[in-house]
Parts: sequence; structure tokens; C-alpha cells
Amino acid sequence: MSRIFRGLALASPALVVGTFAGSATAADAVLATSSDAQLSAPTAAAESLAPLPQSTTLIAQNHGNKLPLPSVADLEVGRAATPSMGQVTSVSQLSDVRPTDWAYQALASLVEKYGCIAGYPDGTFRGNRAATRYEMAAALNACLDVISDRFATKEELATLQRLMDEFKAELATLRGRVDKLEARTAQLEAQQFTTLTKLNASVIFNISDVLTNTQALAPGLPGPPPVLNTNPVANTRVRLNFDTSFYGKDRLRLRLQASNIVNYATAAPTGTNMGRLGYDGFPTPPGSGAFELQKAFYSFPVSRRGQLILDFKGGEFNDNFNNFNPFLQSSDTGALSRFGRFNPIYRAGNAPNAAGVSFKYDIVQNEERGTGVTLNVGYLAPAANAPTGVAGFFDGAYAALAQVDVRPVKNLALGVTYTHSFGLDPFGATGSSGPRSAANPLSSVLATNNVPNQAADAVGFQFTYRPIKQFNVAGWASYANVYGVKPPAFTPPALRHEAEIVNWAITFASPDLWRKGDLAGLVFGQPPQLISTNVPGPPVTAFNSYHLEAFYRFAVSKNISVTPGVIAIFNPNSNSANDTLVVGAIRTTFSF
Repeated sequence: MSRIFRGLALASPALVVGTFAGSATAADAVLATSSDAQLSAPTAAAESLAPLPQSTTLIAQNHGNKLPLPSVADLEVGRAATPSMGQVTSVSQLSDVRPTDWAYQALASLVEKYGCIAGYPDGTFRGNRAATRYEMAAALNACLDVISDRFATKEELATLQRLMDEFKAELATLRGRVDKLEARTAQLEAQQFTTLTKLNASVIFNISDVLTNTQALAPGLPGPPPVLNTNPVANTRVRLNFDTSFYGKDRLRLRLQASNIVNYATAAPTGTNMGRLGYDGFPTPPGSGAFELQKAFYSFPVSRRGQLILDFKGGEFNDNFNNFNPFLQSSDTGALSRFGRFNPIYRAGNAPNAAGVSFKYDIVQNEERGTGVTLNVGYLAPAANAPTGVAGFFDGAYAALAQVDVRPVKNLALGVTYTHSFGLDPFGATGSSGPRSAANPLSSVLATNNVPNQAADAVGFQFTYRPIKQFNVAGWASYANVYGVKPPAFTPPALRHEAEIVNWAITFASPDLWRKGDLAGLVFGQPPQLISTNVPGPPVTAFNSYHLEAFYRFAVSKNISVTPGVIAIFNPNSNSANDTLVVGAIRTTFSF
């Protein structure tokens, strides 16, 4: 009998029920062939029953017809001789069961998973003793209770069958749809580009025009300015970004771009970089609208706090580091002007073929409070692809940047930035243009373009502050000292040519002003302009160019926005002889 109970402990509830059902059938067969005399002569006690053969296979076999059956009186005597059993909910309640017992796992499953076993009132299981039929009956009853609770009755199964018959057509249709969906999923998996790469894209439709009709004179030249007749234009920029991650924390980005958006400093010659749009891009050839690889970089973490960014093409410091103008920085949905997006100090080294390396490290970081200190360093070579001449990754023009970000509280961020550059405009074609301008500060009669012969040290301060959810104020101020390092800008022991350039701005942004996704923006400041130089020439007029810009972004939907706005430049190119330059634009952006 002990082997039978061990077999019960190893069996699932369904198997146990099947076992006792088989035994009952065997007993019925014996009753049918037994005489009344046999039934009227009960045995003395339940213990007088002949024992079953010692084989656990009897649990699942019908050999009961070979055994004599007891009477009811015998069973009653047996019940009196056996203490009652109590239901347990955990195998740990059975004091004589040890994890080392050979049937421990099976017993634990019956007790804890099915609640389908009982123990003695004294908290023991007595697994090594023979079980009485009453003990077997108690165990069977517990298993039947579980089955009745967890499985459907015949009536419930009949109801379910009736419902299946009633909705047979609908179920067949649903099954067909599932089959088609599985087929389409299999086709997509077989034909998909890659499981590692995601595509995101943006499309800009631009309508713009120069609303004034004069061209800006270069700094220091007398008026009146020449007449400029322009037409409204409609043009487009398309960007396709392929982002690939090989292990979840890295990113390889390849961007294809097609653009024919006008550059108002050259294609429609306003005479100054101050009126450029912030999304005119770098088309090749200019204005063709042909797709090209515009940007390529790979970023990955270095230790828990560091991140390394390798730019292969189209490198920009403003993409790699915090530029402290979160709502206006995007060319897709931010400010309309080139100057209004962020401090031009981040444009040092930016070029279509710029390559370099950037590194960010969180010295202190408290994500819960939103505070921390971050160190940033970077290097860009704008002509890194040129194998000959004064070019390449190390032998040509370059820009190096160092920045410290400080977030003393969650809604305030401050930054101090330093750049050293050689052979380029330290503010990336954002300010005044022409000889003796921010773009060419050391121009002289000996060299109309001294940019390849100059170096510059620039320092900038930036901040962004969001006192309430629907208002953000940001700003910056930058100063650059530009000096000659090669003839004719510098010929030892002759005097070294030097110049000073400044710019500053304050911006206001109101996100979700009317409805979610809307943005009202205002920019006021002075674009990069020359304030002093020792190069002979016309006198320099300092601090008299101003930039004023206002726009409103309407969120048509989550993926579509329309941004009309106006850009006004007072005294463009720091020349009071110039008329105010006004550019109107409507930018429609689709992102997906």
C-alpha cells in the first residue's frame, strides 16, 4: 500500500482520478459476480484485506477484480482505527518530509501547486507506512475538489460546444485572418532589410522670400545699397536616417539628404550670412536636390558614464554636445534662422566632409534629482577627406572644443565652452560677411581671404532655464580672438594681425501654448560681428547689428507641423548704411 501512495504522490491530479476510476470499475465487476452470501459475511476488520502486489504499476492498471471486497462494516471499522487527515497548503507543514526524500519534488507539486494532498493532524505525512482506503479516499477527494474548481463540467463543455457551433462562421473567418497574418509576418521576416536598423525620416517643404529689396553692403562701405529683386521660392529638404544598433547601447547613423533650399547668403545674394535659414543644408552640387550621404557617425558607451562619438562625415559639435537651447535647436522644428538655433560657437569645424571624434563624461550624475556635471571634448577636421595640400585629418583646418555642463537643479543648466580653431571661421558662417567681417576678419589689401592663415580662440557661456512647464528662456554670449599664424596675416617679426568678434542672444520658447505640440518662439540678439581689428582699412562699427525673430509652430498632428515666421536683421553686416533685411518663411515638416 505504501508503494501505491508513493505512486499517488508522483502522479498529477488527472492521473490520480483516472486511477481511482479504474479501481471503481474493477470493484463493480467483482460485485456483479459475487453471491449474497459473500456480501453477508464481512471480514473482521479493514486490516484483514489482502495486500496488493508490491508494484507501483498497479496505480494505472485494473487488477482490482482479483481482490476480495470488504463490507461497509469493515470500512467503518477501518475508519475508527485510522486518525483523520487534515489539508495542508505547503510541504513545509509536513514535519517528517525532507528535501532529500526521493519523492519530495512530486509531493511539493501536489501540495503547493495543486493543493491536492492531506497530512495527519500531528503535522506528519508518514510516507513510509501503508495507507488505508480511507486515507486514499481523502486524497482522492482533495484531487476531485481541485479538478472541479479548475476544469469545466460536462454542462459547461456542452455550452462551449453550442457557442462554437453558433459562431462557426465567425471563427472560421478569424482563423483565416490569423493564417493570412502569419503568412504576411513570415514574408516580412524573410524580406526585411535588417532587424538591427530602424529608419526615421523628415521632409521639409519651405516657402520663403526676402521681403526687402536691397542687398547688404560689406562692413565699412558707404551707401546706398544696391537694389535686390527676389521672388518667393518653394523648395524641399529630405532626410533619411538609418540608425543601427549592434548591442542595444550603441548607434551607427547613416543619413541620406536631398536639398534645394536656398542659401540666402549666396544663391539669392542678400550680401550677408545673417539672413540664412537654419535648414538650408549643404547640397552637392549646390541646389541640385540629389541624394547624398550627408552624415555618418558611430557612438557607443565607454564605461558607465562615458560616451564616444566617431564622426566620419558631416560632423557637428552641436549634434554631439548639449547646446542649451532645447526648444529652438532643431532644424526641423526649431528656430527658422541659422543664428537663432544655438550659440554659433558650436559651428566651428562644421562642414560637409568634417570628420572627428567627441567624448562626453558624466563626472557627477543624479538622475533622480536631474543634476550633474558633464565634461565634453571634441575634435573636427572640416577637410578630412582631402589627401593632398593643407588638408586631411591633421594637416589642414581643424577645431577643438572643450565644455563643462553644470546642472545645479533640475530645470536649470549652465555651460562654459572653449574652442581653438585654425584655418576657418570660428562661428561657422553665421554672422557678418565680406572683407573685415566675422567671416573674414583679417582681410587686407595683401590677402582678400586670410581665413586659411588665421587661428582663433573663442569662449562662450550658455544657459537654459524652465521655471514652468510652458515657458523656457535660454541665451548665450561668445567672444573670439582671431590672430594670424601664417603669412601674410603674420610675418615675424612684423605686427601680427588680430581681430575680436562677439555675439549674444536671448531666446524665449512657450511649448504647448495653445495645444500639445505647438511652440511659440522669440529670438533677439546680435549675430557674430567684428568689434575691433588692427588690420588697416575702413573703421569698424561695433555692436550695431541686431537680430529679431518670431515664429509659431502649429502641430497639425503628431507627425506634421507648420511654422510661419519672420526674421529681421537691423543694420546687417554692422553697416548702418544698409536697410533692414527681412526674410519671411513658412516651414512645413513631416516626420516619420
